[in-house]
Amino acid sequence: MAPISISDRIKIINGIDVAQAQGQGVVFADDADSAAVAAGSSVSFVGNLPAQMKSDVLNSTLFAQLAANKQYDRQDQTTQWYDYYKYVLETVGYNVQGFDFAYLSDANSYLSVDNLLLKLAAAYLTGGELALFTTMIDSLKQAKNEAATKLFDSSSKSFNKANFQVGVASNAQGNAMFKIGAYYYGAEQNIDKVLFFTFGSQKIEFYAGNQTMLLNNDVYGQVRASVLEKLGSNAKDLVAGIEL
Repeated sequence: MAPISISDRIKIINGIDVAQAQGQGVVFADDADSAAVAAGSSVSFVGNLPAQMKSDVLNSTLFAQLAANKQYDRQDQTTQWYDYYKYVLETVGYNVQGFDFAYLSDANSYLSVDNLLLKLAAAYLTGGELALFTTMIDSLKQAKNEAATKLFDSSSKSFNKANFQVGVASNAQGNAMFKIGAYYYGAEQNIDKVLFFTFGSQKIEFYAGNQTMLLNNDVYGQVRASVLEKLGSNAKDLVAGIEL
């Protein structure tokens, strides 16, 4: 994105419509590993990320999701959806590359989505980040996180298609660094749980991409209020903590 003033960023944000829905909310602590679901995105936070920056990552990516949902069908217009998602992320202060997706012809060999995600994450996360990411995925299998899993599933799938993001955020010299994995897939059967769907022998169309995004804290600090105003109750309704 070309250089853009704060006033122009705020004007763009104020002109963006977001989809409305219902759910719950979460409060973060400083200096502790944690994780949360924001609609169709699941994020784990390294302990060195302050509570405000954790909320900033969740709210900014939630805003981008809901804005993209309003413009395009999340499951059936995936390319356009991610283009708009990227545009909104850049507007609020992220340094974002294009979302380049690769088709995974061997997806079935991993048996389930979570197995495949852990394999892919090992290529772009460090040892500590991967351990935290693995804990987040494993925790979402547990009954104590049923509400978070239901929120994630209802936000990211429709019948036999799913479009979701998962990753790890940490503190990079005062800015939030989000190593994000973006995925979408289609199956022959209806999808029950997005992250734990078992492939079996059915044909799976699975696409994956990842990148490291940096949220400029100075920029986002000046547009934060506008993003929160646009989100309204969604900032609580579509966010759920994950008990690790």
